[in-house]
Amino acid sequence: MQQIDQLSKALNPAFNWNKARIDCFVGLLIALLKLRSINLTELATAFPSAARKESRYRRIQRFICEHFLDFDVIAQFVMLLFGFLETDYVLTLDRTNWQWGEKNINILMLAVVYKGVAIPVYWLLLDKKGNSNSRERIALMKRFIRQFGKQHLLSLLANREFIGKVWLKWLKDEEIGFVIRIKKDALVPNSRSDKVPVKNLFRFLKPGEKAVIQGPRTMTGVTVYLTGLLDRFALDRWRVTDRCRGRAQCRCD
Repeated sequence: MQQIDQLSKALNPAFNWNKARIDCFVGLLIALLKLRSINLTELATAFPSAARKESRYRRIQRFICEHFLDFDVIAQFVMLLFGFLETDYVLTLDRTNWQWGEKNINILMLAVVYKGVAIPVYWLLLDKKGNSNSRERIALMKRFIRQFGKQHLLSLLANREFIGKVWLKWLKDEEIGFVIRIKKDALVPNSRSDKVPVKNLFRFLKPGEKAVIQGPRTMTGVTVYLTGLLDRFALDRWRVTDRCRGRAQCRCD
């Protein structure tokens, strides 16, 4: 009961629901945390209520079917909960894809970085397998910016699938700093303007060393700055960083 009261007090100012709806939502959250399952039959057994299991099951069903969750409100609550409405923060973009029977579940996730952990803020379900495209990434970023602006956004982190001319140009046009990994064989111009694998620019590095390439280079038609790191524990791994507009990096390997 104490858990329900504490969670209800934390959630009520953000969602402004009636007590019955808040209590049901909180009970569902507690059951999810206890069981780590989304099976409604199992959740009904852990749902904090004196009612019969069948009644708890129907109550959970009604909540899911009848109550609309405003994802802008949820995002606002997450940012408030972790103290990011008035302080600077870093975002991270990632994608996860797995099979549920014959169905593909492919989620493009935008999260805020908190003590080394990514806290989801907005996400987009992709109706396909594989990588996202520039339009989908930009749409997700625009939704975040409409809600929270860019004044506290330090940079965006992403892995090596998040490259492409349209996408990188949009980030630069919006003056959004980014740190994006690239493959070690990505082609960039050397000092003679010949296109070579980016790892060639850092062949002089020793284990544990890193270096910044002086001056901008063009990659996928966009001007970026490159930094490389030779991992001290795995000599065959490279990491390259692009420093955009002098305030963020674009990491690559």
